[in-house]
Amino acid sequence: MNRQSPKSIVTDFQRAWNAHDADALAELFVKDADFVNVTGLWWTTKERIRKAHEFGFAHIFGSSTMNVGRTEIRMLGADHAVVHARVTVTGQHTPDGQLAEDRRTVFSFVVTRLHDEQGDYWRAVSAQNTDVVPGGPDTHVNSPDGQTAVRYRD
Repeated sequence: MNRQSPKSIVTDFQRAWNAHDADALAELFVKDADFVNVTGLWWTTKERIRKAHEFGFAHIFGSSTMNVGRTEIRMLGADHAVVHARVTVTGQHTPDGQLAEDRRTVFSFVVTRLHDEQGDYWRAVSAQNTDVVPGGPDTHVNSPDGQTAVRYRD
């Protein structure tokens, strides 16, 4: 693990996810962090992030595997960065226990550099996970019947 790279957040998140370890996952965040999941649920504080993932591993993602693809880092000065990563999760289960299709998302992390006796390391201040909608719609339109993916371009 390269603690000196902002990318360590993504690789360590993947490692914690694949171990289904909510405690290790939460340790990647500062105490007052924010996390917005793919459905817009917004968890504030490291402990709420831990509890949400603990539930997810127990009921939804207990046999899942996360694979990280393209990862980009944009430095915001010397001690802060935005990290984006394409992610595929396999092994999610539906509420009735059936295996769901693979889920593709883009993870966005805002990270800050911290320091301890072993040197510099990075922690997430904020994270957002965004579903990549199959078929590549331009956006969604809400109606009384629900949400529909739409294209505005040919």
